[in-house]
Amino acid sequence: MPLFPPYFSAKRNLDVQTGILHWTSATLSFLLFLICGCEKQPSGVIDPLASPIFLSWATVYPDSVLLTSLPQSNNILTVTVDVHAKVSLPIGSSRNIIVTVDVISAGSTDSFLTTRLHDDGVAPDSVEGDGIYSARIVFTITTSASGIYTLLYSATDQLGNASNQIEQPLFLIRNSHAPVISNLVAPDTVYLPTGGSVQINMYLRATDPDGQSDIKQVYWRSLDASDPTYRYTMHNDGSAPGSVPGDSNYAFPLLIQDSPPIPRKTFHFAFQAVNNFGDTSTTIIHRLTIK
Repeated sequence: MPLFPPYFSAKRNLDVQTGILHWTSATLSFLLFLICGCEKQPSGVIDPLASPIFLSWATVYPDSVLLTSLPQSNNILTVTVDVHAKVSLPIGSSRNIIVTVDVISAGSTDSFLTTRLHDDGVAPDSVEGDGIYSARIVFTITTSASGIYTLLYSATDQLGNASNQIEQPLFLIRNSHAPVISNLVAPDTVYLPTGGSVQINMYLRATDPDGQSDIKQVYWRSLDASDPTYRYTMHNDGSAPGSVPGDSNYAFPLLIQDSPPIPRKTFHFAFQAVNNFGDTSTTIIHRLTIK
């Protein structure tokens, strides 16, 4: 029988337990080393979605529009231009890109039209998927709304990342000349019977360097009337005696009635012409004395 069996057993058990504790500590240290050693290291590749979208360039054709060359209806012109913008993305990036252009009128900072550009190969776009986005812009303006308009291009992706912006001028040129009036023919004195009437005819020649179709109105105003701004339109439709339809001579038959009684004095008439772009001719003042 062992001399000290209880002591030996206890010591052996303690050594075993201590060994287990030592092994467990070493195992934990080794596992921690493996975990740390397997931690993801930077690969040097940047996530493409974190890179910005970049508009390389943008173009508009034509970049200037002569408004007098456009057909018009009731002083409204239709402007049509094609726009293109190049979008640059990081290599390997594939995103849903929305490219738009805002149209800002001359002298304003607010957009009145926003148009989306497409890279689908449908005209005016040439090649699908080449990164060049295109659109046809169509808008209407009044004949007097000339000036330098601004096209503002921008792009965003599906995450809301925004690109830089590109501004381009669009010149809407009026290049209009004022109409010219001349050869006024009208009596300077009329005799009006008391309670009666008398008719006179007034004639005026009106021309426009941009063509007769550019003349919008030939008119006269009575400067002594309660409303001196009211316009009496003269016509070249042959309605007045001696006038020829469609020529450059305009006429107005004026019936003067003494009912209610008209003061016997000198009246002042102002003759003028205006074209489709709001340019007015010089004014001819004519004096008509009623006796």
